[in-house]
Amino acid sequence: MYFTGKDSAQFLQQTEYIDTALVPLLSIDLTKETLQNAASQSDYVLSLTNVLENQFKGRIVSFPSFSYVEGQPKEQLFNEWKSAFAASPFRHVIFLTGDAAWTQVDSSILWTPTIPLDSMDSKMKTKILDDQARQIIPRIAEIWNT
Repeated sequence: MYFTGKDSAQFLQQTEYIDTALVPLLSIDLTKETLQNAASQSDYVLSLTNVLENQFKGRIVSFPSFSYVEGQPKEQLFNEWKSAFAASPFRHVIFLTGDAAWTQVDSSILWTPTIPLDSMDSKMKTKILDDQARQIIPRIAEIWNT
C-alpha cells in the first residue's frame, strides 16, 4: 500500500497487520556532472520500492521519497526522520537508498547498488529488480525478527 488517501484509510483500520514503513532516500544532485547519475539512481530506488511494496502488500506502506541535497548533514536528517516516525504507529521503519554514504550513518539503512534502467527493455528491468528484491527480502525479514 502507498501513502495515499485511499490506502491510509485502509491502513488505519489494519494497523495491527501493517507495521512497516518503507521510505526511499533520494539524492538531489543538480550539478551538470552528476545530475544524470542521481536521476538514474532515483529511478532505480523508486522502482525497487514499488517491487517491494507489491511483494509485501498488506504489511508495508511505501512512503514518498525523502529527498536531500548533497552536502546536507545526513546524520541530522536521519535522526529527524527517525524521530518523526517514532510517533507513528509503525513498529518498523525501513529506509532504502542507492547512496552508499548512508551506510556510515546507520547500519539499519538498506543500501542497494543501482543500475541504470532507462535503456533496458521492460523484461530486463523486471528481472533485475526482482533479483535485487530477492536479495533485500531476507534483510527485511531480519528487521521484522528483531
